[in-house]
This record gives sequence, structure tokens and C-alpha cells, in this order.
Amino acid sequence: MKLDLDRQEHGRSEIDISGTLELGMGEGRSETVETLGTLVVQNLDSRFLLNGTLQAVGAAHCGRCLGEFSLTWDFPVELMVLRDVDSDEEEGTTLLILQRTGVVDLRPALRECAILAYPQVCVCRETCKGLCASCGIDLNDEVCDCVQEEYDPRWEGLPE
Repeated sequence: MKLDLDRQEHGRSEIDISGTLELGMGEGRSETVETLGTLVVQNLDSRFLLNGTLQAVGAAHCGRCLGEFSLTWDFPVELMVLRDVDSDEEEGTTLLILQRTGVVDLRPALRECAILAYPQVCVCRETCKGLCASCGIDLNDEVCDCVQEEYDPRWEGLPE
């Protein structure tokens, strides 16, 4: 997950991205993900523009049944690498990396892109029934005998 500024051909080209990213997002979320995809690189002398969509795959915990499953999500990447570190270029919505020569490690920027695109709610499948609110049994595997009351205390103060 590196870009060699000195060996990158002028104009438009593509680089394949594959490897492991450490996200470190905390409990219940993917700590380490496998990343795969292709980025388009535009070498414009003093700046390199990288664009594309990558795919990440990692372990996550379902928000309904708490089971672990493999989560796959796509994340967009839009980066700019500037060789002229004295540039007055503003970051805006594009991630900006300042480096004159050599090899640029793209991992920190790709990590940020992957975290920003991480799903807010992770479920193992759309039809997941979750856990019983009374006994805690996984309703995907078993049926419980708990009586489900249709009671909402917010309605108590209203006349009938």
C-alpha cells in the first residue's frame, strides 16, 4: 500500500491495492480488515491525484443478535499527494499528503477512508430477529415462550 513518487509514470495509471489495515475502532467493530481494489493515479508533475473505491472485509458483531460475522463494505478514496511542500493548496474534502520524493505509505490515509465509510449499524443479515428482550435467547436459532406485551409507557398520560 505504497506509492513510489519517483517511479510513477506521468499521466494516468492504475495501482492495485491489497493488504491489511489496522482500524482500531474498538469493541464490536473490525479491528483488522483485508483491503482490495484499484486506484487511478494521475501524475501531474508536482501533484498526484488518487481516486477509486476499495473494498474492506473484516469481522464484526451483529447489532441485533450480537453474533460475529464477516462484514464487507466499500469505501471511496480521494487523495492528493503534493511534492511541493511549500504549496498553499488547501485540503478541502480531499485528503492531503505532503512529501517531496520517495515512497509514500498510503495506509494512514486509507485507514481514515475506511473508518469514515464504516457502516453505522452492522447486522449479520437483514432478516436477523435479534435477541428476546425478556430471556435473551437468540431468536434466529430458537423460539422462546416469553409473552410479548404491546405496552409503551409513553402513552400512559393520554385519555382513552
